[in-house]
Amino acid sequence: MPDQRQPVRARAAWVLLVLGLVAPLALTTLPAEAHAGLVSSDPADGSSLTEAPDEVTVSFNENVARPAFLALTAPDGTAVDLGEPRIVDATVTADVPDLPLRGSYALSYRVVSADGHPVEGTVTFELLTGAEPAAGAAAPVSEESYLHRHRGHIAWGAGAAAVAVGLIAWPLVRRREDAR
Repeated sequence: MPDQRQPVRARAAWVLLVLGLVAPLALTTLPAEAHAGLVSSDPADGSSLTEAPDEVTVSFNENVARPAFLALTAPDGTAVDLGEPRIVDATVTADVPDLPLRGSYALSYRVVSADGHPVEGTVTFELLTGAEPAAGAAAPVSEESYLHRHRGHIAWGAGAAAVAVGLIAWPLVRRREDAR
């Protein structure tokens, strides 16, 4: 008579193996949910200014680390040379030279959150004084889509779904084999 404990031991070994592989992966994704978020900016997002700012500032809900990058795009699409970014706790500041053009400016930032996750985004402000930008000049459009920004999260989600389907299907396959 065949030993009935053998299939149970084999299943238990597979379950332990899968749990041993999946648990560390699941635990490593938890800290990524706590990365820094933008709290405020100066100039504020969407604001209209009658005078050009001397500096730009972005503030986050937690401390940020080096490196930090700030980039300012003028209404004609050219880059404005900012001073070296200064980081103090959760705030990043850079000096701004004279802004001669009237129109919409885009301040882009990329910082490293306390958990090591890069955080990036853009705020805009309107300068109501200055020279009119040259005709035909347009600010560059970002080519990065939602899928590009979140491809890592999507890949982890697809992997987790594949493991879940495998865990659900495994007992069904084993039952069919045992029934033969």
